[in-house]
Amino acid sequence: MSIEDIKHIRDLLNIGLTEAKKLLIENGTVTSAIKKWNDRQAELIELEKNKKHIDFKDWFYIKDFFVECSKRFFKDKNTIPNKIKPLTENYSKQLWNTYISEKQRHLMLVKSDDDWKINKVESFAKEWNWGTSWNKEEYPAFEKNVKHRLNWDDEDVIYFFWGRYTAAETNWETLCKYWIPFMYEDEMNIVFNPKSQKVLIIGVHGSIAIGERKRNHDR
Repeated sequence: MSIEDIKHIRDLLNIGLTEAKKLLIENGTVTSAIKKWNDRQAELIELEKNKKHIDFKDWFYIKDFFVECSKRFFKDKNTIPNKIKPLTENYSKQLWNTYISEKQRHLMLVKSDDDWKINKVESFAKEWNWGTSWNKEEYPAFEKNVKHRLNWDDEDVIYFFWGRYTAAETNWETLCKYWIPFMYEDEMNIVFNPKSQKVLIIGVHGSIAIGERKRNHDR
């Protein structure tokens, strides 16, 4: 083993001298060391591609707002990651394209039935404007006005989407009880349960509706 070989590995792989030396010791030759490194990076890329969730602490999109609001109903903010699992952009995209839309990246861009995989949309905003309850921080209002409309079990896994690349996994009970930090008055969201054809569509300015996934788009 020579310092020239170590430097060659370091420069080729753009790693530190210590790591280059370790690679060479473990693999015996420069060629084997480089191959081992490249194989490992390919494995990591594949693992990342198939990864479903990111750590809550790394969730840049809504984390800070959610933590701030959730202090009102979680006794210990460290329990939040146990309730809500943010999705990776790749996995969020896969689910969105499968269940919601391959054409549009956000509900506010949907202009026709052909733009998404949802139909039979029926609003119940005249019966309940979620924006009013949201502004008043009426947490029980969601359970009272929404829960009975969907035959979902408390422990059913549901996905809450802010757009194609931003979503979180939780369960129905958590969303029903702690819905306020999820929503924005000027945003459109969609919630789906893989076990159900029904979807919950949360529109701007308090509008809200239930639709159905088109059956020809089922998995």
